[in-house]
Amino acid sequence: MKRAAIGIDIGGTKTLCLLVDESCKVVSSSKFKTEPNEGKRRFLRNLSRSVATLQIQSKKRGLSLAGIGIACAGDVDCKALKIITSPNLLRMEGCAVGKHVQKEFKVSVYLDNDVKMAVYGERALGAARGVANVLGIFFGTGVGSAAIINGKLHRGASGFGGQIGALLAQPVGGPKAALSHGIVDRIASKAAIAGEALVMAVKEWAPYLHRQVGSDLSKVTWGTLRRSIEQGDHRVEEMLRARMNVVGIATSNVVNFLNPDLVLLGGGLVHSFPKLALKEFEAGLRKHLVPEVSKVLKVRAAQLGKQAAALGAAYVALKDPIPTEPI
Repeated sequence: MKRAAIGIDIGGTKTLCLLVDESCKVVSSSKFKTEPNEGKRRFLRNLSRSVATLQIQSKKRGLSLAGIGIACAGDVDCKALKIITSPNLLRMEGCAVGKHVQKEFKVSVYLDNDVKMAVYGERALGAARGVANVLGIFFGTGVGSAAIINGKLHRGASGFGGQIGALLAQPVGGPKAALSHGIVDRIASKAAIAGEALVMAVKEWAPYLHRQVGSDLSKVTWGTLRRSIEQGDHRVEEMLRARMNVVGIATSNVVNFLNPDLVLLGGGLVHSFPKLALKEFEAGLRKHLVPEVSKVLKVRAAQLGKQAAALGAAYVALKDPIPTEPI
């Protein structure tokens, strides 16, 4: 019987579940609203229902479920299969989601950080396929990143290896820099960009955006910002360009140190502004690279889109490698 796996991406808004075959082709999918504020029981009940639906689809197609991979934002305990801390899933912290799925469906389960799994997925199936050294940066609610070195997912001593969100982009704040606007996460996260755009809207420096969102921060989405620029809100565009350029400059330190083959950019910002994001990031980056590093480096956009983390998790469950080993 041919094998299959399920990949799950637990997001703050929705949870995506994918059933893939042996070639990692998606054969069925299911998603539901995560609703973290409703508590762990409701979430686990919805998750079980969604996975059960895909398990039935697997049997109908004559596929044997080999395992389930789970990707989740924040800090997770891969061994205990539980969420430790997650800014988007505060009421889910401490939830042993992997143990629950393992007990319910009697298959091997793997749990890891969503950005690590997204970069892993791109390395196995997407824009970084076959590339030995990759630094992946995803711009979403926060700025998440992961590094693959010599074909191995780099974790570091405490599991936070590969992170650039806390890099100092502006030397302000001293030891309290992480609480200031001086770090990458406070410059290029959705929250940071949306907040600055809203200030522009309220001051009527961005007339179209002001008409669309008023003073409601929750209405400032990547799509709204894209339309704002298309409708002539030039200051919003300038702000995005400047911030991506600064992130490129900050990242140059890491790139010079790691000497990767590829820097991979993904997430909502890159999906909505692919040309702008890559152009400005790369311009800032290459200004500060040593020639030996720059001449071999490529900068690309991720290819797997919103399915990247779930596909990465499914790949782990299907192929059953230890993600710190070569793919």
